[in-house]
Amino acid sequence: MKATEDPLLAGWDLLRRGGWKEARAMFAAALASPLGATSEATAAEGAAAAAWWLDDDDEMTERYEQAYRCYRSVGDDRGAARVSAWLGNGAVQFRGEPAVAQGWFQRARRLLADLPEGAEHGQLTLFEGMAACLRGDLTGALEHADRTMEIGRRQHSPDLEIQGMALSGTAHVSQGRIGEGMRLLDEAAAAALAGEVHEVGSVWIPTCYLVQGCEQTRDWERAEQWCGRVMDFCRRFDLGSPFSRCRTHYSTVLLWRGDWEEAENQLLRAADDLSEQRPRFAAEAWARLGELRRRQGHWTEAAELFERGRPLPAARVGLAELLLDRGDAADAVELVERVLDGLPKEDRLARAPVLEVFIRVAAAERPDLLAQAVDELIDLASDVGGDALSASALWAQGVRSAAEGRTDTAITMLTRAVELFESARGPYDAARARLDLASVLTAGGRTGAAAEEALAAQGAFERLGATADARRANRLVGLARRTPTGELTSRQIEILRLLAVGLTNREIAERLVLSEHTVKRHVANILTRLDLPSRAAAVAYASRVDLL
Repeated sequence: MKATEDPLLAGWDLLRRGGWKEARAMFAAALASPLGATSEATAAEGAAAAAWWLDDDDEMTERYEQAYRCYRSVGDDRGAARVSAWLGNGAVQFRGEPAVAQGWFQRARRLLADLPEGAEHGQLTLFEGMAACLRGDLTGALEHADRTMEIGRRQHSPDLEIQGMALSGTAHVSQGRIGEGMRLLDEAAAAALAGEVHEVGSVWIPTCYLVQGCEQTRDWERAEQWCGRVMDFCRRFDLGSPFSRCRTHYSTVLLWRGDWEEAENQLLRAADDLSEQRPRFAAEAWARLGELRRRQGHWTEAAELFERGRPLPAARVGLAELLLDRGDAADAVELVERVLDGLPKEDRLARAPVLEVFIRVAAAERPDLLAQAVDELIDLASDVGGDALSASALWAQGVRSAAEGRTDTAITMLTRAVELFESARGPYDAARARLDLASVLTAGGRTGAAAEEALAAQGAFERLGATADARRANRLVGLARRTPTGELTSRQIEILRLLAVGLTNREIAERLVLSEHTVKRHVANILTRLDLPSRAAAVAYASRVDLL
């Protein structure tokens, strides 16, 4: 800085260029000297902005509140409203305090009410729209996004216009309007990364929403094209938590592609950094790491990680899959059903991964619940498109057909699902669908084909390191090659016969003078030992091996 240069102006220039640490030091030095109220407000606001990007929440809040008091003391309502908006945004984005955020947003609206329109009106509108998006109010988010873009154009602010465009894009994507939403996100990210915005910090929203959109739509090719550029930008400007969150989202691409070693590396580093920087966001990394551990067969560690991320639907859904892995299908259904009920119907893409797990656990315990969930997933895949989601919809149709006893249809659908998962370069999902196909083939008496599919699934699981799934596949290989009921006890064979003629657990318990809980446990063990996906599959199996 030149000797004659205003340190406050120099500090704000550093902020615009991403020099967070240098700006913070400059503002701190200014605040250590006697200042008038206006200069103190400017310095405190600058220090808060630097602390925001350096992940220092305590200083950010303290300095913004200091700036607010100073602006109010000199009657600068525009300045007070501006920092009120940032305080509200910090409360909802970083600390999960929507009531506090609402208080600051309302204060900002009141202070701006009688002032000519300025950039502050657009910034407040943007932050309110982002908060609406977080709580699932996508219609409200779109309305705020449109107003932000309009204000940006009137105020000749590309920062506002591009960030509003990104908010509009992510809301469209979440509603299932993928084409329009992703076009907006691509455009906003391209313009922001190219330097069209005036402030480096304005790149955060477009790029963050773009990476999230790729993950939601399972557009892995687009994600690979953008993630490298976004992560390079984060490194260049020392964006701590945004970089770590980008790592978290990128790990999903790696998990899908089957690069579990690199996914683990990215998640461990992200979880470690976010635990220090933004503990609330660390839950995202923990949930994804929990899913990796579940797939690897490290179930105790997976359960611990899911519990750490439990506020997130992804963590609770992971716990449900873990319950199913451990043979507790009833509790798995109950848990994932609660998660699904808590997600707005409007937030269609957020429901997709929950629907998939619901279908898997319901097929094992409550096939009567399948129809509505399968239909919703089919409709979503039809609207969204893409191989990954289309493959999931085919798999769901196959699972429902198997539960309904339509074996030939189930085989056709599951075969197509395997092919499409492989086309989308998703080896784990392809192997799981192949294993479901092997179970249906076994129940239908086509043991040779079942053994082939189970062997192929086992090989894929072993290459990935999915040890529990590999063992399951190995059992199914053996089942297809052995005497049909060789692994069942006499009591289990007796229960299977009664199950096959349509008796409920309660009716079987009464017939055999057992507790209903004992019958339920026997049924679960039968399905596990025969590696069958549902009671309906068990009925078909019993018919094939002449147990009726």
